[in-house]
Amino acid sequence: MISILIPVFNNNITDLVHDLYKQIEVIPIRTEIIIVDDASEGDDLENSKLSELKNVKYERLIKNIGRSKIRNYLASLANFDYLLFIDCDAKVINNKFIKNYADCIKKNREVVCGGLVYENKKPQNHKLYFRWYYGINREYRTIDKRIKEPFKSFSSFNFLIKKNVFQQIRFDEEILNYGHEDTLLGLELQKQITEIYHIDNPLLHDGLEDAGQFISKTNQSVKNLKYLVKNYPKLQSLTDTIKLIKYVQFIKRIKLAWLFRLFYSLANKVFIKNLLSKHPSLYIFDFYKICYYFSL
Repeated sequence: MISILIPVFNNNITDLVHDLYKQIEVIPIRTEIIIVDDASEGDDLENSKLSELKNVKYERLIKNIGRSKIRNYLASLANFDYLLFIDCDAKVINNKFIKNYADCIKKNREVVCGGLVYENKKPQNHKLYFRWYYGINREYRTIDKRIKEPFKSFSSFNFLIKKNVFQQIRFDEEILNYGHEDTLLGLELQKQITEIYHIDNPLLHDGLEDAGQFISKTNQSVKNLKYLVKNYPKLQSLTDTIKLIKYVQFIKRIKLAWLFRLFYSLANKVFIKNLLSKHPSLYIFDFYKICYYFSL
């Protein structure tokens, strides 16, 4: 009844899959795990061995197809009525993780978000600190907050969805790289259904990038956002969902885009120096993203 779908890129997921497998062995519902590697760099020997487990399928693509398209492809391979999407940098921290989703299926929930958490202690490697600091302050949301803002709190990191609902929306394949593919899916869900059900069933975000990598991914996310501002048919929906667009639209109205382009050209190195430091500022990060947007 549940197809667990895991897109992989440059991650060893053996612990994740074995932890999931232990749980599905004791749950009396039909379950499969489907893994597709999106042309990772290097050897995939450990991940490929996972196909030796019963009802676990593994495939490695020759060419990278991107974050959205690989998730749609995984859904096309699924045999069951419910799809459980899990990111490859997740870690199981609850021995009732699968059972909690199975209980939602019994209640005929269409879309269920389990949430994500971060380690309570900061990482010892200071290069990972900024990604962790951003995660616990901006990405983590309590169950109460997620319930209050169900669509704004949607995340594709760990969610269950009925296959027939997913087939009506799917991930936008114009979004090839990191950034806002789950925002668009959340907006499409809001058009199609009346409820996203949030439960306290998180996975640990276990794949922290160093600050330089995270800034690079953020730049790609801002590029995606600029593309969406130009091309998404309902701009107001994006504006209501993403604060950065609200700031951008205001700056455009008061005709100060030139000033932020100037800030970027003059202070970009100063911004980056702070973000790579041991004491990064999220306010500087927000300002950096606005300046970068207008520099594009």
